Amino acid sequence: MVLFNEIERLNRINYLIKHRATGTPDEFASKLRISRRQLFNLLEFFNDIGAQVKYDRTRGTYYYYDGFDFEITVNVDGRRRFL
Repeated sequence: MVLFNEIERLNRINYLIKHRATGTPDEFASKLRISRRQLFNLLEFFNDIGAQVKYDRTRGTYYYYDGFDFEITVNVDGRRRFL
């Protein structure tokens, strides 16, 4: 299902940024199997929702400047489901 795939992608991006395991923009896009342009659009989305995503050139990874985190959950049949 497309919605669940997008939620999983956002959670993966969050995980990689939180753990400073993104690599360069090209590596990050490759890990997500998307283009660089799509990656930059998604990073802009994160910034729009309040995350301050920065790039550390020395370490070659993205990180949250402000310790941002989020969680997406879905309620299915009255039960909360974490993706």
